[in-house]
Amino acid sequence: MKRLLVTTGLTLSLMLVTGCAPKGINSAQVGQQMTVKPGVVQSVQVVTLNTNGVGNALGGVLGAVAGAAAGSHAGGGTGKVIATAVGGVAGGVLGGMAGDAMDTNYGQQIAVKLDNGQTVGTVLRLNGATPQVAVGQAVNVFYTGGQISNITAR
Repeated sequence: MKRLLVTTGLTLSLMLVTGCAPKGINSAQVGQQMTVKPGVVQSVQVVTLNTNGVGNALGGVLGAVAGAAAGSHAGGGTGKVIATAVGGVAGGVLGGMAGDAMDTNYGQQIAVKLDNGQTVGTVLRLNGATPQVAVGQAVNVFYTGGQISNITAR
């Protein structure tokens, strides 16, 4: 039983550490030549990025195992079976909710009117290293290989 709890604890810790959105510039962009075009932000909207529910499923399974293990220590006979089942269901629901919260990532959908008159838009992942921009703010739009790679304040 101790081994199960330790393994579950380590697994949940690993999920917490690896489940976070990447921060900063993609290392593949370091040293890459970029085209920079100036413009002004026309609109900004926070959006939820699709994560395919991986955290929800994993959290649900781990929560169900932990809940069933905890419930198996209550009572005896039929009461123990019921406590195990209730613990498994409750753990699965709570684990799924925790996994879903860890798995949710946000982005900002930004439209910029470039100084050349063209309007461009993209979605950038929001994280601790992403500078937020506001409507009317002067920005630089960075392109790598024809795609917008970043938008920063001027």
